[in-house]
Amino acid sequence: MTTIPVAASTMSAEWLTAVLRREGHLEPDVTVTSFELEPIGEVVGVFGTVHRVTPAYSGATTAPATMVAKFPTEAVENKTVGMALDIYAREIHALRHVAAATPDLAHARVVHADMDPAAGAFALLIEEITGKSVGDQLAGLSRTQVEAVMEMLATLHAHWWDHPELGASDWLPRADHPVQLAVVPGIMSSAMPVVTEKYGDRIGPAATAMGQRVAEQYASLMGRISARARTFTHTDMRAVNLFFDDSGRDLTLIDWQLCTYSVPMQDAVYLYASSVTVEDFAEWGVDTMRHYHRHLNERLAPKGESYEWDDLWLDAQLVSLWALVSPASTVATFEMGNELGAKMSDAWVERGFNLPLALGADALLD
Repeated sequence: MTTIPVAASTMSAEWLTAVLRREGHLEPDVTVTSFELEPIGEVVGVFGTVHRVTPAYSGATTAPATMVAKFPTEAVENKTVGMALDIYAREIHALRHVAAATPDLAHARVVHADMDPAAGAFALLIEEITGKSVGDQLAGLSRTQVEAVMEMLATLHAHWWDHPELGASDWLPRADHPVQLAVVPGIMSSAMPVVTEKYGDRIGPAATAMGQRVAEQYASLMGRISARARTFTHTDMRAVNLFFDDSGRDLTLIDWQLCTYSVPMQDAVYLYASSVTVEDFAEWGVDTMRHYHRHLNERLAPKGESYEWDDLWLDAQLVSLWALVSPASTVATFEMGNELGAKMSDAWVERGFNLPLALGADALLD
């Protein structure tokens, strides 16, 4: 058995040769003689590192000319949380069993995936996405881009709607999974004092007070969302995980580490909270919610199913409160790695704490 590298810097040509051959991508008489490694993206990931791999081969081959290598972050605290939440194994399962089995879903294909939890080792090689550019999370997505995402989500969610295997899966957690309950409420509680100190003046007293109430009631929110779960959700639907063509209509989805079995609005709300400006959501956000609602029901109708607008609105409110943990923990707990990551986090706090107020979700809190 080939030892899994713990980081991109510990990969070897011998390891690449072995795994490419094992996966059927490399001919028996061809080897990887060397490779170039290049970090991808301007933002350092919270839970993982991403590099472009350009191998040199000993002879003619049909093996990939380039690949993307993903490894756990080398930030110890971030990796500890990631391992506790089992996010690295989740991504492998999601790519192999959900993304690959969803019709008409554009996603990066797996070249090789392996993990050794005892050693804290995780390695994922995927195809490189070409002809598209990553979404601009700092500037915010356009309405055209958001509507394209809503149509993609309608396809994904409808396909896995009330799926008996996923609903009972041991690898796909609900919001109130015991591990989630043991970890996430504490993260929210410890993050709010930092948010209050650093961002209180920027987000205002109403948002700060709401965040404190959410922290106090977070476990209850997780239970309410879990009880309403209907489908597979990506759960990290942000601009940095979406690649668009020039039209903004054709997109490819990446990064499945945080996937859950949840309410249908999980992904749309996460996108609004992270990747749509406050001003744009006020202007056309609800219109794009209706866009998703229409496309989802069109795909559910052949199954004899539907998703009522009142259910959508309540789910959106609940998730907007739940989702506060992401920007809060990002600025309070995790290392963002560089200046752009810090700016994105600042924008996420402002958008994320505005969204529940815009939806009237604070009325759901005790």
